Amino acid sequence: MSGHDAVEEPVDAKFLNLIHHAALEPTKKYSEPQTESQEIGWTTTPLINTDRADRRLYFPRQKSEITKYMEAMWRLKEHSENMQ
Repeated sequence: MSGHDAVEEPVDAKFLNLIHHAALEPTKKYSEPQTESQEIGWTTTPLINTDRADRRLYFPRQKSEITKYMEAMWRLKEHSENMQ
């Protein structure tokens, strides 16, 4: 080990702040996008509040006859494979 590696030096707060600032994601570093690519996804808050009771804007997943049938077939197939 070299001699200068073992020497204790005072912590430089300005340097540590610079390192921590560099490690932040771009949305926390800057107030607006810096490149064209950053514009996509920069604003992550929804434009409108989602009302789950409003059927015009909320389409939950629903099962049809074919999806119920295929779900039963997959379950049967997994069950038969586990029995072997």
